Amino acid sequence: MLSEFSAIKGSSPGYWKLVALCALLFLVGVGSFFAIESYGHGITGMNNQVVWGMPHVFAISLLVMASGALNLGSMSTVFASIQFKQFTRFSAFLSIVLLIGGLTVLLLDLGRPDRMLLPMLYMNFRSMFTWNVFLYSGFFVLCLLYLWSMFDYKQFTKVVGSAAFAWRVILTTGTGSIFGVIHARDVFFSAITGPMFVAVSLTSGTALSTILLVGTYRKTGRYMEEKLVFGLRNALIFFTLLVGYMFVVEKFTKFYSPAFYEVETWLLVGPWAWLYWLGVWGCCVIFPLVILFHGRLGNTVQGVVAASVVTVVGVFAFVAHVLLAGQSYPFDMFPGYQLSSVFLDGASAHYVPSLVELGMGIGGIGLSALLFLLGIRFFRMLPAKAVAPEGWELPWSP
Repeated sequence: MLSEFSAIKGSSPGYWKLVALCALLFLVGVGSFFAIESYGHGITGMNNQVVWGMPHVFAISLLVMASGALNLGSMSTVFASIQFKQFTRFSAFLSIVLLIGGLTVLLLDLGRPDRMLLPMLYMNFRSMFTWNVFLYSGFFVLCLLYLWSMFDYKQFTKVVGSAAFAWRVILTTGTGSIFGVIHARDVFFSAITGPMFVAVSLTSGTALSTILLVGTYRKTGRYMEEKLVFGLRNALIFFTLLVGYMFVVEKFTKFYSPAFYEVETWLLVGPWAWLYWLGVWGCCVIFPLVILFHGRLGNTVQGVVAASVVTVVGVFAFVAHVLLAGQSYPFDMFPGYQLSSVFLDGASAHYVPSLVELGMGIGGIGLSALLFLLGIRFFRMLPAKAVAPEGWELPWSP
């Protein structure tokens, strides 16, 4: 039997200190926004070449994890994984708060706030940005309906949960396709960019869910059976292997074409190579797999949480590499023609993020964390006791 759902007490000094810290981070983001609004983007590290900076890195990373956070709900509702059924409310709620944090940073970083409605009023359906207006708002509504059905209308849970699962795949593909369809940027342009974002969302969403579940149950004195954590570990292993496969296929297809030799070599050994090898390959694939397949660490809760933390860092590194390296590569304005000028011909862009950019991004994280902490205190999101269903055993261990 699954335990009854209940809210946490949230009356300890430690809880309120954590709430205060998250509120402070959110205020830092608000202050950073007003600083940029008052003094202009000249106080940031962005320039004519790198127009999407660190705020976009934070925003898109949160949006990717918002899609992946629905993993536990999808595995239960769509794929009938009974061991994760008790976390479906938590899964849908986490998606909502991450979506709010990511979209807040994204909207505030686009420019003048008084013109935010213009992209919605004047639609360009040849632009992925226009399609993402519908994708993000649709996903938000579906997650709300999914959560609502689990509270009051359980007969609709499977239908709404299945729709949310399909929508999240389309949404994350659309997020990756913002870059993948840009033909003028050699680093961006790739049909596999959308599926890569889907794969990264699977790992980062599972990893963040593991961190928050283990942390919440331990800090509130509740019991969570270790077998459930190891079930999440197994899922994280397969998702991480999928990410590695996608990375290999992407490089193979790019290197197969002589047209991409120069740009791909620049990515592997150029100024952003450290982020690719250490962040993208290291944190997204190699380091988590080393921990999870380790005979001792991989079979402890602490080891699984450590691998999950590295994976979450990896999603930020992956998005940063896509955005920053993608914009830093010398821009070929007229492909097939020779062009000369005195302005940055063939030069890689130089970008160093400013404190206000980092502050705005951290503010989005603070907002999501604040909403999560308040949500689990005032709403029945988690079972009082998380136990594995009777008769369920781990299929395998590394």
